[in-house]
Amino acid sequence: MDADTAPRIVLTVFVVALSGIMGAALLHLLTIGASLKQVLVGGPAIAVMFCAQVVRSTPRGMRMSRTRQYWVLGVQTLCTFPPMLLLGTAWIGLPGLLAGSLLLTLPKPWSWLGTAGCVASVVLVTSASGWPPLRVAYNGVSALTTCAVVYGLTKLSEIVIQLRAAQQEIARLAVEEERLRFARDLHDLLGYSLSAITLRSELAHRLVDADPPRAKEEVTHVLEISRQALSDVRAVARSYRNISLPVEISSTVSVFEAAGIEAEVDSTLENISETVGTVLATVLREGVTNILRHSKVRHCQITVRGGPDHAVLRLVNDGVQPRPDPLDPTTPQPDSDGGSGIGNLATRVAAIGGTLRADVHEDGCFHLEASIPAVVQGP
Repeated sequence: MDADTAPRIVLTVFVVALSGIMGAALLHLLTIGASLKQVLVGGPAIAVMFCAQVVRSTPRGMRMSRTRQYWVLGVQTLCTFPPMLLLGTAWIGLPGLLAGSLLLTLPKPWSWLGTAGCVASVVLVTSASGWPPLRVAYNGVSALTTCAVVYGLTKLSEIVIQLRAAQQEIARLAVEEERLRFARDLHDLLGYSLSAITLRSELAHRLVDADPPRAKEEVTHVLEISRQALSDVRAVARSYRNISLPVEISSTVSVFEAAGIEAEVDSTLENISETVGTVLATVLREGVTNILRHSKVRHCQITVRGGPDHAVLRLVNDGVQPRPDPLDPTTPQPDSDGGSGIGNLATRVAAIGGTLRADVHEDGCFHLEASIPAVVQGP
């Protein structure tokens, strides 16, 4: 069912119900032996009342300005009470329609007072005409029923329209969230691979004449990394993003060796689940990517600890250059194209109940630390 079908169904039901009410009013007018003058007055008034009520209850009418709604209400009022002076009891079915419009248009308590006045007018006219009490009560209840039909079906149409709008907004947000997920995963997964490919390609280029066997070995590493990058892209497309933390640590050490960076690894992986390991591996990737892009690192320490309560990954490097500006560009900062690796990681870690800290400590080194509970909240 498309976005317009449900409101159309509700509007159709409303028009059918309103046509029944108006038809009953017209038949009542014709069956009481009304004069030609009364028919000429009542017929057009019923038609105008019908059109005004339909206009008020359409989706476009619901979006009318308050001033225009008051104009429609004024037309309905003129079609209700002045004809009642001439038609008397032949017009007792119309005040219920006006009562419904009053509830839809006027603020409280005026809407309730107006509704009570419409019902009271029916009771007064029928009582003054000498009708028996039960018949007077019946017509008062009929006016309330008409009011409820007009108000309820119009409100139902409004709710359906709002629900459809909310569903469309949810769908739009879902698409936007998936787009952000895709962009975040591409950044997290491919940033490291592309940086490693660039580093090893530059190294192979320098060694192609001086040390061809070593250059060939580096090209082999580039092919392996590019294949892994292709696999990562496919994993993102399938929304399957598990990454092996041990493999990521091994790959990091290999890249650091190629870059001439001394790597010190201290890890305990036995108590780390696959979900936690994937997030920690992503943190490690982004940390290494920032090191390769933004820092002049000579030594890096990687520490991974898995305990019964939480798992921690700590990445410490000495690549921070002393500068007077506190916003040191050697520390990970948002990319110039608008991406933010650290921001992505903080979002990913927070999604499973963890915390991420990234700052320069008193030792002059940049510390990136992710702490994730052993029992995750869910990705």
